[in-house]
Amino acid sequence: MIPTAREFLESKHIEGSEKRCKAMIEFAKLHVTAALKEALEEVPYGGSDSISYEDVEGILTCYSLDLIK
Repeated sequence: MIPTAREFLESKHIEGSEKRCKAMIEFAKLHVTAALKEALEEVPYGGSDSISYEDVEGILTCYSLDLIK
């Protein structure tokens, strides 16, 4: 199980202020979004290997940002 921002800070013996936890969450969301977009760029377009709109949506939403806590 992936720890929450607060649990992660506590495991590292770092005092976890609300501001710090919120900043970590926003940072993680930025990186997940960027990673999913980068993965999408690696998918072949055109020809018989082309992906559908549903495939694109599936890639971009495969990891819910709501899971980042």
